Formats: sequence, C-alpha cells, structure tokens
Amino acid sequence: MRILLAGRAGDVGKNLTEYLSRQGHTLVILDKNGAPFARAKNNVTAYTADLMDLALLKDIVDGSDVVVNLAWSFSDKPEVLFSNDMIGQINLLNACAATSVKRFIYTSTASVYGTPPAGLVDEEYFCRPEHARKPLYAVAKLCAEQLGLALGRQQNLPVTVFRFWWAFGDTIGGKHLRELVKLALTGQPLQMVAGAGGVFVSMNDLGAAVELAATRPAAVGNTYNIGSLFLSWEEIGQTIIHLTQSTSRLQLIDAQDWNGPAFLNETWCLSWDKAAKDIGYQPLLGTTDSHAAFRSALAKCIAGITN
Repeated sequence: MRILLAGRAGDVGKNLTEYLSRQGHTLVILDKNGAPFARAKNNVTAYTADLMDLALLKDIVDGSDVVVNLAWSFSDKPEVLFSNDMIGQINLLNACAATSVKRFIYTSTASVYGTPPAGLVDEEYFCRPEHARKPLYAVAKLCAEQLGLALGRQQNLPVTVFRFWWAFGDTIGGKHLRELVKLALTGQPLQMVAGAGGVFVSMNDLGAAVELAATRPAAVGNTYNIGSLFLSWEEIGQTIIHLTQSTSRLQLIDAQDWNGPAFLNETWCLSWDKAAKDIGYQPLLGTTDSHAAFRSALAKCIAGITN
C-alpha cells in the first residue's frame, strides 16, 4: 500500500514510518518542518508542506491508498487549535476526498473521554472532554474526530478514528516519567497513587492497527480504542528503581490524599475489544514480551537522561 503520514516529525510519526516501511509499504511522509523538497530513501519519500496549503496537499496526497493524520500542535490556545489544527484536518480530508483516497485514519486521544472512570473504558463511554486534564486539547480532538467522520460520510471518504492513551516505541517520552527517573537517580522517594496507571500502546501495535483498518470494511465510520498492556505507576516506579539501581523507595498514596500532578492520579483502563471484534486487532506480542518491550523503551529513556 501507499501510505501517507501527515505530521511525521513527532515520535509517533517517526516510529510508524519505521514500522510500516519494514512491512514493505510505500511511505509518503509529510510535515511542515523539514527540507524544502521531496527526499526519497528506499520506499520512503518525505515532503515539507503545511496542511494550510490545500492545492499542494492534493498533489502530495494523490495516489495514496491510505492517509493517516498525526498532525497536531498540542496547543492550549483555542485560536490555534481551531484556526490551525482544525483547518488542517479539514484541508487534509478534502484533499483525500478529491483524490479518491481509499482510507483516512485519524489518531486521537483517550482524553476525549474526560475524567477516566474506575473501570474499563470502551467506545460507548460518554465523552466529556471539558472535564479532561487539558480540556481545550480534548475538546478540539473530539471535534476533529467528529468532523472526520461526518465529512467522510458526506464526501464518501472512508474514515476510521483511533484513540489511545500513551504510545511507546524503542524509547518512551513524557515529562512526568522523566521526573520520576530524575528522582530515582538522586535516591529520592517515588510518590505515586496506589492503583493509578494506564493502557500503553506500542508503536508496532499502532502500525498493525493502521494496516488492519486500511483493509477491513468494518473499520469504515468507526472509532476504536487501541492498546497493548496496562501498567500501574507502581510497576513503572519499581522498574525505574531497578533499571537505575536506585536506593529510592516507593511511597504509595491514596488518591484522595494526593497533591502531586493530576496526571499521576488517573487510571486509564482502555478496552480494545471492539477493535478485536471488528478488525481482528490484537497486540503483536504476548503479555510477557510486551512488558519486556516497555522495559527496554524505559531503559533507553533513562540512558537519554543520564548520558
């Protein structure tokens, strides 16, 4: 397949490029930051272009089987979210419809659900993005989802939406994770909320989900949670202490007594049963190997901090 990734400069885009390239697909990667001309390397061609340029988008998108929109500013300013990110989504959707792209995939976020409940979150859970930790970001992402699905139906463009919490590849980022590593490196206690954590998705699993959604008719017009494994902050803290050979100790705190970052007091138990039923999605690795892959990514994150 010829797959175009918009917003390739981020971690997800870089890792998806590597995975899909290894699978033998022809990749077109598009980002507004990069060289001012197309560059070809093996089965990957890179373009520098802004999603604001609809005419150029049509030329670049033309001939693609699948387009995946990863582009997002992550701004907290509504004027940026709705005059930049949302217009970019509209332009890319219109370019795909005009050039008869076979599948459009939008990568969204678990934040659209708002405040996570105590149990499993499936796609039927009511979205309250205004209650999310970053409400403007979540509101805009949900709007982009619905815009994609609605415009897709209107223009006969097959659209699928993916939601996930936190993705990791060969390494993993995240401000709060790095802060925990820094505390461990100095032997300070690692405080975390008992039971809090979330469903992580590996970049390879996300890539496999893209391949499935691109070829399964059931994916059209649907929204799916995607995940690989659930990890509690307690498990992550223990792994950090082991990998850093730290003298730090874990301090588990009840949720009601927590006064640290709100992010560390959330529990995201996303269910991917719908994706399994509709398109045959399952993590590529078993539980043990998925844990090992996360541990390896965390070790590289630590190495990046210590080197």
